[in-house]
Amino acid sequence: MEIGLDYMQMRSRAQYFGLKWAGIALLLGGIILVVAGVAYYGHLFWLRAGLDDYAAQHPEATLLEGAATAADAAGGVTVAALALPAGAHAKQLEELGFTAMPANAAWPVGTQPAATRLIVPALGIDVKLKDTSVTGGAIAKYASGTNPVGYSAVSANPGERGAMWFFGPATKGAAGFSSLTGAAERLAKGEDVLILVNNSSRSYLYAATHTEVIKSEELRLNSTGRATVHLVVPVPTGLYDHFLALNGQLVGVK
Repeated sequence: MEIGLDYMQMRSRAQYFGLKWAGIALLLGGIILVVAGVAYYGHLFWLRAGLDDYAAQHPEATLLEGAATAADAAGGVTVAALALPAGAHAKQLEELGFTAMPANAAWPVGTQPAATRLIVPALGIDVKLKDTSVTGGAIAKYASGTNPVGYSAVSANPGERGAMWFFGPATKGAAGFSSLTGAAERLAKGEDVLILVNNSSRSYLYAATHTEVIKSEELRLNSTGRATVHLVVPVPTGLYDHFLALNGQLVGVK
């Protein structure tokens, strides 16, 4: 009888300690999950916290009132229609050997050769476009699987009265677009960000007007009927649920 009681007491102790340690394990597991959740959402907040810093405009750029835009009929966000004053960058044009060419006096869409090279000297970007010119399929490839609506409706070649959209990978180096994140700081300081786009016969100079950040699923490609260029990269690093667009207008040709 005593042996039986001892056995029952030992069993109850084992159950007690088992439940005790199981409870402690569950408590610790819950704490770990809470900490992991807080860390995860804190990290997301931290990643997105700097997105506003990527948006800026050149001090001389102004919004075009009532500018007609060609955009997808579905809801979404298009880049603002900003323009530089007449005669902007005249000094740079002369120094670089370009002839002034206003954005609203460019060639009709479909009359010029496709882009072959894209250069942004201030940001260290130099991309040969022979094999990477943007099409609907390439947009999905370079924009982390996101395929913005409306590309075919607004696409233009260098020097044409339309919008050129180039989506680049968020990688470092001359072929990557990660350095686009530095454009806003330069524009905010009043510095010029020049964009050269070459085709097989000419070189066209575009001057940056502004940068914008738009949620990836909301971006809709648009055109104002003026000669503009738009360089786009997914941001922020590690999350890539927004697009940063560097926008510019045509100012010269040679």
